[in-house]
Amino acid sequence: MKKLCITICALLLLSSQLYAQADKQTKASVKTAVKKMNDALVKKNFKEFTKTTYPRVVEMTPGGMEKIIADLDAQIQSREKQGNKILSAWPGEATGIVDTAGELQCTIPQYMKVKLDNGILTTQTTLMAFSPDKGKTWYFIDATDKPLNEWRKIFPNISSKLIIRAPQEPKFEPNR
Repeated sequence: MKKLCITICALLLLSSQLYAQADKQTKASVKTAVKKMNDALVKKNFKEFTKTTYPRVVEMTPGGMEKIIADLDAQIQSREKQGNKILSAWPGEATGIVDTAGELQCTIPQYMKVKLDNGILTTQTTLMAFSPDKGKTWYFIDATDKPLNEWRKIFPNISSKLIIRAPQEPKFEPNR
């Protein structure tokens, strides 16, 4: 009986370690995908950037991918004419991964530095991340403008366990 108890405890410990390792690898894959997406945005490779948009958002957008790319290009050009330029963007650490209906989901903070005429603005937003293939491919939605319950009205498949952080005030560093 004692050997059985020890064996069960060892198996439980091993399975929890394997789960923690898998969760760590999955979080790393999300972070890598966000970095790739951010690099495409900074380089103005809107086609690559838009490939990371959650497919259901693309389906719901009249004009689809081409319209999203054109709008993004116009928006960035307009901001650059005003003297605003994205200098860099990078991910934070992903929240716990949720497996819901065969899709992995989590949230991850995204940071961005934007050059303005009079200084540098650093912002933080929250992305919802979705992987239909167990972490090989990730798609994103910028979740900052709505609370989770509003997103779930639009996309009922979104887990109620996701954590969308309240938007933080941007940090401004004036030119010297």
